Amino acid sequence: MSQKHFNTNGNSHNVKDSPGRRKEDDEKTVVPGRVAYSRAHGSFIVDEASLYDDEDDASTVVSGNVHSLKVQGSTTASHKRSLSNEKLLSTQLSQMSYNNNRVSLDRAILQVQELLQEIAVENEARPIHLPNSKVDSGRQLHVLKLEIKIDGNYSDRSGIQLDKEASAKLFSSQIRLSLKHLASLQKRVDDVSSKVFITGDVNTGKSNFCNSLLRRRVLPEDQLPCTNVFCEILEARDNNNIEEVHALTIEKAKSVKNAIDTYNIRDKSTYEIHPLTDMPDLVQRSDKYVLLKVYIKDDKRPPETSLLRNGTVDISLIDSPGLNMDSVQTAEVMSRQEEIDLVIFVVNAENQLTLSAKDFIALASREKKFMFFVVKKFDRIRDKQRCKDLVLKQIRELSPETHKSSSQFIHFLSNNSGADPFGDPPSDSDDEYEGNPDFDHLENSLRNFVLKKRSTSKLLPAKTYLCKLLSDVGEISRFNMEIYQKEDEKLNEELNELKPEVDKVKAHCNELSETVDKMCEETVSATYEFAKSKIQSSLEIPLNEFPRYQGLSQIHNFIFTTEQFIKDQVTDAIAASETSAKGVTESSVNEINKLGRESLGENFMHNRVFRSNLMFTNRRHHFVKKLSVPLSIKDFFAPSWTGFIDYLSWGLISPSMADSRYSETETNSSNSVTAVLGLGNYSIAQYWTKPSLIFTSKVPTLAVYSFGSVKILRNVVLQGFQFFSWNTIRRVSGSLLVLGGLLCAAYLIHDLPRALPQSLSAKYKTTLQQKEYAHANADRIAREVREVMKIPIREIVKSCELAIDKKQAVKKDLEKKLANNALSTKFFAQLLERASTQRQVVERINLEVD
Repeated sequence: MSQKHFNTNGNSHNVKDSPGRRKEDDEKTVVPGRVAYSRAHGSFIVDEASLYDDEDDASTVVSGNVHSLKVQGSTTASHKRSLSNEKLLSTQLSQMSYNNNRVSLDRAILQVQELLQEIAVENEARPIHLPNSKVDSGRQLHVLKLEIKIDGNYSDRSGIQLDKEASAKLFSSQIRLSLKHLASLQKRVDDVSSKVFITGDVNTGKSNFCNSLLRRRVLPEDQLPCTNVFCEILEARDNNNIEEVHALTIEKAKSVKNAIDTYNIRDKSTYEIHPLTDMPDLVQRSDKYVLLKVYIKDDKRPPETSLLRNGTVDISLIDSPGLNMDSVQTAEVMSRQEEIDLVIFVVNAENQLTLSAKDFIALASREKKFMFFVVKKFDRIRDKQRCKDLVLKQIRELSPETHKSSSQFIHFLSNNSGADPFGDPPSDSDDEYEGNPDFDHLENSLRNFVLKKRSTSKLLPAKTYLCKLLSDVGEISRFNMEIYQKEDEKLNEELNELKPEVDKVKAHCNELSETVDKMCEETVSATYEFAKSKIQSSLEIPLNEFPRYQGLSQIHNFIFTTEQFIKDQVTDAIAASETSAKGVTESSVNEINKLGRESLGENFMHNRVFRSNLMFTNRRHHFVKKLSVPLSIKDFFAPSWTGFIDYLSWGLISPSMADSRYSETETNSSNSVTAVLGLGNYSIAQYWTKPSLIFTSKVPTLAVYSFGSVKILRNVVLQGFQFFSWNTIRRVSGSLLVLGGLLCAAYLIHDLPRALPQSLSAKYKTTLQQKEYAHANADRIAREVREVMKIPIREIVKSCELAIDKKQAVKKDLEKKLANNALSTKFFAQLLERASTQRQVVERINLEVD
């Protein structure tokens, strides 16, 4: 057989010639009987040996605008082009329709990919709600539904409660799978060849069926499972007409998909070369090989009966391991269906469709409306009609469109149906093959679907998948819009109910804050006033509380002890003020805590105890200890007429109220001699050891009185009434002056225990007033009380803010949800419109015209 290469540019002939010119050209033009495209050479080839072998060669296909094809040296010159012109025109129209549909599907795939990517972004930002077919009646997803595999079985989510985040993650995974599937679809749409995938359960006769289609034994057969490696059978012309096996090892690729990407027929380092005779061993080496590319010659049959070399489309047959052989290979088979144009599912009539078979068919039916089902070993079934009914019922549930065209896609074969693949390949003549009506019908249906209905077999899966995917997108959009509408109604109700609660909490918290602030101010003010008053009155000291006078010899100690006593009185007043402040503060804090628990709950300050002993632990105001006043001679004397008269009268004349403190120093009157003489303040021993104490008694007055009265009485007795004459008085005036002076001196010394404390107290009081000592200490105490009370008040304010913030957070959360729902509703409204428009575009793609 000789072959010639030629190019078909389609621009060498002027299509605008006159009808007569075109008729003349038609009569003179000689065309080949068969034209095919060689992928290995990248050009069309003409098979001269087959020229005019078949007068009605229906498989001549030239892709392009070919008007003049002539083989040099051809001996046949009488073949007219009238019939060939019609075939060529039909072919060109079919190819043009196919190309237009392919371009439309490519564009649709890009649009749907963009939609899915936007859905993925939306799902990442705001998890998307998905309908459940069993819960939400009438809402069914075909591609984007979530199925969870439990105990080896797929099930929907009806019995499983998934939170929104988990559902969103699963949905993101489903979107990624769909995007990956769309990429595979795009490759398949752009690929000019067709891939036929033969699969089924273990030991159903897949390899035998494949051999029957090829009319020769290529794949090994056995009663036990023997095909463990994927085998792709291609025409040998793609391999320079050399029959051999290209084995891709696991070292080069871990999966079939990786093997397809790695394989390069021009790079022998990507595969191993084996003869066909090694096939029985190769198909069982799944531990070493992942894919076998089997190149065979299928040139012994004419194009109209050959499947691989049909002159129309490059076809490859893929034989797979059994579905339920092991989980890894089953998963590999499942994933391969995305890269396949047509699936032929081989069923054992004795077992019907198993669970793994149903899973595969359900997965494949997402895009493939039509699948071929070959039910083998049908002759072993006694009740054949019952078997047919069972199989057809299963197929109707899984692939309704296939069931509708069951005569074309569902075939029941006996075990010996098909060509005998054993032994040598059949001769060039088809006459030696004894046909089987069932197998012939299957083969014709397969050829018709793959070759003549190329748009349906090649492009319909993409259209079906896009329509189902867009339908799912529209259903999801409508479902989410309804969900968000219901959520908005509920959220608005909650928001309307929440607003009065927020206002109520705010008002209550404001009232509580004002109450505790007022309580704090009252407590601080009370402690300030008490401390100031206490310190100011600390120097209002009764004379009987001052240190006791110990005589003139101890006057220095008396001054020091008196000053120290005055300072201690101020210090004690400060301590008393602080003690009072602690009690008042503790009472106020407890009252605030009580209000807090009543208003904010029992947990308010439940783990905190107020300890008043920790107040005022810093050093007190020690200004008074450092304070000193200058001492002058005037501070020792503070005479008063009342005191002087009282001193002279021995207390017979009651002292005035202004000098009542002096009288308090005197002992209660009694009939004793010591009391009469004013010697009751000290013991006799003290008077003896400290003679100056005698001046604190009435003895000096008595002595003066005694001396003066004796002298006066003596003069009266001696002089009689002449004593009262002017001369006598003038003589005794000096004595009287001396006597008065002595009395004044005695009075001043007698008054010193009263005058000195009184003067020092007045000086210290004046100094403290000038320094605003009472205000400074009262303010210090008040500030600490305020700081202490700030703690429960801050807790009150903080708890109120938390209570308000909780309500505000709920309100903001509701408002945020409403805003997000508005964004999502807008997104899904636009998505629904785009998906509906795109679906109409896809549905308008007419694949029925071939």
